[in-house]
Amino acid sequence: MEAKIRRQQTMVDTRRAMVLAAAKAVFTQLGLERSSIREIAKRAGYTPGAIYAYFPSKQELFAALLEESMHRVDGVIAQARPIKGRPHALLQARAQAWFSFFATHSRDLELTLFLLAGSGLQGMAPELSQRLHARLRQTLDPCVAALQTLGADPAQAHAEREALLAHGLGLLMVQSSASLTAPETSAQALFVQYLDRLAERFETASVSAITEKTAIPPQVDLFS
Repeated sequence: MEAKIRRQQTMVDTRRAMVLAAAKAVFTQLGLERSSIREIAKRAGYTPGAIYAYFPSKQELFAALLEESMHRVDGVIAQARPIKGRPHALLQARAQAWFSFFATHSRDLELTLFLLAGSGLQGMAPELSQRLHARLRQTLDPCVAALQTLGADPAQAHAEREALLAHGLGLLMVQSSASLTAPETSAQALFVQYLDRLAERFETASVSAITEKTAIPPQVDLFS
């Protein structure tokens, strides 16, 4: 009985994965607005009714795809290994792993940009939309922790996460729509420069704070 249940679950997981793969291909080819459950079912080799057995709507299917993508981003960042001896190596390793994932997975980037643009997401429950936006931000939470090790307080670190998200996605959009051929102006190089400046700000502030604490107080002239 247990073996039968495992086989059935494996079959369900396999079919669900096939539906997700077909949906990702259709979404990136046609866009969310022009995509339909019928077209996704045709690409997956199922009937529309079979798709609805797994996902009640196109929006729910999109949400499942995006959450799966975010989970893979988490895994890539978790495996990032910083270079020893550099104060901001942890921030660099984690942020670059995040950027490189989207730079090399164009379909995942497309899904993320669909979310931000809101294209074809009419009818999605506000709670689901808010959850997906929050989930995207959470992919950069490891960078929040890295910024705090550099001296940023929680409010500063979360504010910088928003800036990092906007800057990174902006560069990725430019990279996907136009070719930045010169190495010094590549999207990756510009993102690294941004990270360097970000880390330097907190490192400089940290050194200044330490200097202020350890500065020798002025001597008082007792005979004046």
